[in-house]
Amino acid sequence: MAKRPSALACIECRKKHLKCDALAPVCSRCKAHGLPCTYTPSRRGCRRSATKSASASLEPSVPQQRETVPLQNNYLGSPRFSPVARQAHQSQQVQTTPSIASAGSTNASVASATGVVARGSVVGQQHGLPAQERAAPNPAISGQIRNYDEEYLANLYYIHFHPAHPILLPRSRYNTDTYPPFLRLVIQLIGSQYAPNVPSDAFRDAADAALMNVSERSIPLVQALLLYAITLHARADRMKAVNVLAKAVDLGIGMGMNRIDFASTHGMQDSLIEESLRRTWWELYVVDGFFAALHRQSNFRCNAVELGALLPSDDEMYLQGIVESQFASLSQFDARFFADDDPPFSSACYRVEAVRILGRVIALANSGEDQREKIQTVDNAIAAWKYHLPDARAGIINRSGEVDQMMFQAHTFIDVASILLHFPRSELPFMLPAAAELACGERMFQGSPALSQSTLKALSGSQEISDLVTLPLDTMSPLFACGLILGSIVQLSACSAHPNNCSSQHRDRVLLMTGGLKFMGRNWPISRDNLRELNKIASAIFNPRQEVGSMTTPSSLDSGIDMEMLQNMQNISWFDLFYAGDMNDQYTSSQEVWDVQ
Repeated sequence: MAKRPSALACIECRKKHLKCDALAPVCSRCKAHGLPCTYTPSRRGCRRSATKSASASLEPSVPQQRETVPLQNNYLGSPRFSPVARQAHQSQQVQTTPSIASAGSTNASVASATGVVARGSVVGQQHGLPAQERAAPNPAISGQIRNYDEEYLANLYYIHFHPAHPILLPRSRYNTDTYPPFLRLVIQLIGSQYAPNVPSDAFRDAADAALMNVSERSIPLVQALLLYAITLHARADRMKAVNVLAKAVDLGIGMGMNRIDFASTHGMQDSLIEESLRRTWWELYVVDGFFAALHRQSNFRCNAVELGALLPSDDEMYLQGIVESQFASLSQFDARFFADDDPPFSSACYRVEAVRILGRVIALANSGEDQREKIQTVDNAIAAWKYHLPDARAGIINRSGEVDQMMFQAHTFIDVASILLHFPRSELPFMLPAAAELACGERMFQGSPALSQSTLKALSGSQEISDLVTLPLDTMSPLFACGLILGSIVQLSACSAHPNNCSSQHRDRVLLMTGGLKFMGRNWPISRDNLRELNKIASAIFNPRQEVGSMTTPSSLDSGIDMEMLQNMQNISWFDLFYAGDMNDQYTSSQEVWDVQ
């Protein structure tokens, strides 16, 4: 006899218009996909207004009693995941209908070992204040951010930011009780950057206050600091961003996130959590390397430790909540060059490799010595990276017809590496006799002698960055703005050397990249602020004032530049434009950011 369809369906199955077997407490589909499973009484026969229906759809679909969800749906990310906590996790899985009291007790034991706080749990109240009030102790700030729906801002985070930095669990596994308050506030801060008329400064202050109050190490803290550092940098608070990232790196390395067994040991036997941990480490590595390149450090800490963590899996699958069963190590990825075929590696692997090459570039960039052989070796690595891309990764559009965010960033990092390697050693004017204050670069020595080959390669890197701007930018990383600034600098330098012969191609590429900055500037101050300064320089180059009776003879370095407008800055390198330190090249100690033990 055929099985009759159930008259009851859970919320998750209803939302996707799928059949539900209505098993209690968790239906088969939600159990298989790790989804929160809840039931509501049927409202058939009741008339509902359109307004009520619309407002109901915006509310969280899961009630506040999140503790009834099996513990495997809670993100537990700490190196101190003790056997007691694991036993609590296993007992929670077999418990069919846990009560609020028992769930709170279980969560308390787990949170004490992991540093993860669930709202309504015993641990969540141990500091004497509700989570939101602890996160934003200033009543004025707290009042401002309470007016905005957390789910709305989290959705904006996952739509616009998460695809470029996918370290957290997929949207299907995210809910307001999964992550601790300080991380949720960082997520809301990022979401607020994409929301019109939302006070992002209030969310920044709230996130800052919440992070300052954290006293224990945990993986969510590493994730929060990492995301916060990217956000601060994109908000043009570069010095603090560098220091916050340094703290995240300190914590990540201190907890051993770079080790091969870290994810499996602390992932609660949940493949998505394990993948999130691997992605967190490699995101630390990528951002640490890119910051080091932008701010002219000769090395970065994540590159000076054992890189044992397995590489991230395929992004498309991860964003859908699916994780591959096989993972590659860095040594296996390096061995691809001499394989008979093209072994399948995720796009994230090529992104990591691009930053490894960038690390080799910055090791040379601060030296004024003639290191032609080493320079050629790194240049060979850049070319080899491009030539060895398999057919599946040669383009930036994935199988779904969307931009592959990891390959987009990988190409950006490779192009930035080429610019940083060749521009200081090229025939292009390296010193700007009068420059405006920009961000995303720093002091660099010009190599000798100048090489026409380096000129070609620097211009090529700039052109390839400009080609990336033709793709949709609404989900790109805010760090791409720095690539646009560097690309614009190279093109402007070429035009300043030969203003009368500057082709429309150079001008059009500058227009394209500054247009990209204008678009990104709607959400991120670093793009908006630096666009204004780039426009000043571009205007001075492309629209020079003709001074009647002037006795000044333009040099090869300043021809075509409006000296009257830019007279306050003398003998400044184009790469003095992204400085994040003080006048003595000193960085604030990471201990001065937040003292987390």
